Amino acid sequence: MSIVFLKGFLFALSLIVAIGAQNAFIIKQALLKRYVFIICLLCFLSDIFLMGIGIFGVGEFLAKNKIFHFILALCGTVFTLFYAYISLKAALIKQVIKEDEINNVNSFKKTIFLTLAFTYLNPQVYLDTILLVGAAALNFNIEEKIFFALGTFSASFIWFFSLGYGVKFLSKYMKNPKFISFINLFTAGVMLVVAYSLFRYLFKNFIFP
Repeated sequence: MSIVFLKGFLFALSLIVAIGAQNAFIIKQALLKRYVFIICLLCFLSDIFLMGIGIFGVGEFLAKNKIFHFILALCGTVFTLFYAYISLKAALIKQVIKEDEINNVNSFKKTIFLTLAFTYLNPQVYLDTILLVGAAALNFNIEEKIFFALGTFSASFIWFFSLGYGVKFLSKYMKNPKFISFINLFTAGVMLVVAYSLFRYLFKNFIFP
């Protein structure tokens, strides 16, 4: 069963580590030390939920439902464009961020909303976590699926908390306003790429299928 666990771990890790909107958001928040634990926890719990329904075979409807994907892609495009605008604006305003101001920029509720939005407003998330992970576990029996799931969950936990707290630890060496501006520019760039990919997805699958 250790082989099945390792397969789940490595397969999930290969899907998670790509720098997309979610990971870019974690990096930015960790550098500014904003609710790192709750962000990592929400991302991890979301993976448990999404990968779980994929592995145990109840998520195929969501993964293949075109109306569901259209709504997600449309909302995701608007959301990522808006966040790209916010990040770009923050990058262009070259101001020093004081320690007592950092925790007041995003409220707790806003942080939860942004984390969930970056996690769920992307059709690719459902294809990766539900369809691909589910397909990888298709030929396993129930006992093997449990070990495969534990492997995927472990990969998610290790990645998100290592990323969040690793960047948070390094943040004390990165307080230069120019570096913060660079991170905002980097985040804006990632969001624009994600928005473009979502728009292409809409264009190819719904506007001119």
